[in-house]
Amino acid sequence: MRAFCSRRAASLCSLWVLVLVSLALAGCGTPRMIDSSVRSFNTANAELPLEGPFSFRFERLPSQQADAQSQDRLEEIALPVLAQKGLVPDALAPRFTLELRVAVDAITQADPFHAYWGFGTMGSGLWAQPMPMGLQATRYRYTVHLLLRDAANKTVMFESTATHEGLWSDRAAVLPAVLLAAVQDFPQGSDTARRVLIDLSPGGMQPRP
Repeated sequence: MRAFCSRRAASLCSLWVLVLVSLALAGCGTPRMIDSSVRSFNTANAELPLEGPFSFRFERLPSQQADAQSQDRLEEIALPVLAQKGLVPDALAPRFTLELRVAVDAITQADPFHAYWGFGTMGSGLWAQPMPMGLQATRYRYTVHLLLRDAANKTVMFESTATHEGLWSDRAAVLPAVLLAAVQDFPQGSDTARRVLIDLSPGGMQPRP
């Protein structure tokens, strides 16, 4: 009887894994809405023009320099998003420097059945992908922080932080949407925190009015 129950539990576990993987794969190709909490500041209103282009170069912290491969990939996916707000890269004579930091945290909570299985990962660092190994409810918190400084005197011109929490684990798709939310109020900034909605589909990203 014990062996039968063990086999049944294993079968149920395998079934749930297949369901979760199928849902994850299906979600990658369906439209979805990424909602982010955003707070942005313009610290030099009179000095920052309302329209671009705004030439910049990325500025890396020592920790980002140590993990150059991950930062290269992050900056690569950030460029087309930043371009939508007139921010264009210029390595030779930029007017601004841009510091870009991101964090992705997995928040795992046991489900009502108290399953004890965990999550493994594929890949490494920021781009590691979770592998469902049991009945766990996992949410993901994405945080994007950017800091725009005057390249000449290092004065902070614009700062923004966007945070999204949800079930989606595909970082390469979700992070650009959170970054787009972070720059929605550029260059004016916003006096108060606000919720920004980004429609994400296979065809691209579109902010909601």
